[in-house]
Amino acid sequence: MADSTILNLDLQTTGSNAGTWGTVTNENLEKLEKAVKGYISVAITTTPQALAVSSGTDGTSDAQSRAAIKFTGTLGANSTVTCEANGYWFIIDDQTNRTGSDFTLTFKPSGGTGVTLVNGAKHLVYTDGSTMFDVLADAGTVGVTGALTTASTVSMDTGTFTFNTSEGDYDARFAGNSETNLLFIDAGEDRVGINTNAPGKDLDVVGTFRASGNTDIDGGNFTFNDSAASKDARFEGLTQTHLLFVDGSADFVGIKTDAPTHALHVAGTVKATGAVDLDGGAFVWNETGAALDLRMETGGSDAQANMFFVDGSEDKIGMGTDSPANARVEINQSNTTGAMACLSLKQDDNDQPFMFFEGDEQSDTSGNITTGSVGSISRYVRVRIDSTDYWMPIYDTS
Repeated sequence: MADSTILNLDLQTTGSNAGTWGTVTNENLEKLEKAVKGYISVAITTTPQALAVSSGTDGTSDAQSRAAIKFTGTLGANSTVTCEANGYWFIIDDQTNRTGSDFTLTFKPSGGTGVTLVNGAKHLVYTDGSTMFDVLADAGTVGVTGALTTASTVSMDTGTFTFNTSEGDYDARFAGNSETNLLFIDAGEDRVGINTNAPGKDLDVVGTFRASGNTDIDGGNFTFNDSAASKDARFEGLTQTHLLFVDGSADFVGIKTDAPTHALHVAGTVKATGAVDLDGGAFVWNETGAALDLRMETGGSDAQANMFFVDGSEDKIGMGTDSPANARVEINQSNTTGAMACLSLKQDDNDQPFMFFEGDEQSDTSGNITTGSVGSISRYVRVRIDSTDYWMPIYDTS
């Protein structure tokens, strides 16, 4: 008697198995049946463990010839199950207990290369006698008409992934560790949601958003806080935490401050290279009453660095000087070639005076206005009335 290579059938020879020919034949038929539709449960108790092969029995204990095999038992170490080194195929159901461990279970032909089984999963495998192959681990195009569920890693490489090729109303949802709609594709609305399954825009993010690269917004408007809620916006600079701050609750904008007190609040210098139009409201300089100066320059042929100067620490105004000292207002005309007066008065209201003086009137020189008699002339001051020069006398006493 000789055994067959694949199913280990007891091959009959002339005169063999006298009196037991029926038993042997029935075992062979049992093996054939199990190879076509057979199932057996095999408990893993040692490693390596070979699939059982029966000979001279009723064939019910033979695992080698079975089409479907369930592995059970508790693994105590990385384990291996072997089949004979011949060409076979199997449906394997790995139901071994690996709770609390990361032990592996490998199925392979004896002396060959195996497949590491996924615990709790079913595998379609075959071997050429030296290597075990997992058919679905290296399958071609796979078509599924029902639901496709996987409890393990899905790897897509060297190919394109297309969802909803037919462009039907089919949504896609990706969950996170605690977020049900971490990524939601709303096919009916052609929108994408982050942390929402009801996106209201092409991209609707419910939560924080961060871009570590460039963000290019072109061809459309950018609207922040479209719902008009009390939401702030902050833009940082290289060293400034609040380079631009939009205070949503106060409806103010701050530059270098997160607590603006006006519609535009700049905590630093301001430079405008174009026109500045102040219309519809008052302009107040130095409302806090600090010792802050104000200076206005001109850039004509007779450029003046201090055309108008407010000395905040001295409470004086200078024209042509940045250090007014002799009066509340001091005019310093320093151009010696421009034929220019310090002050020009033009009165178009013909029945009104050029100047108005109001002060402390006295009969002597103790006030700044006197009603006393005129003393001797000490100086003359040159003035021009219309186009004619005159000399105005200055008296040294009253």
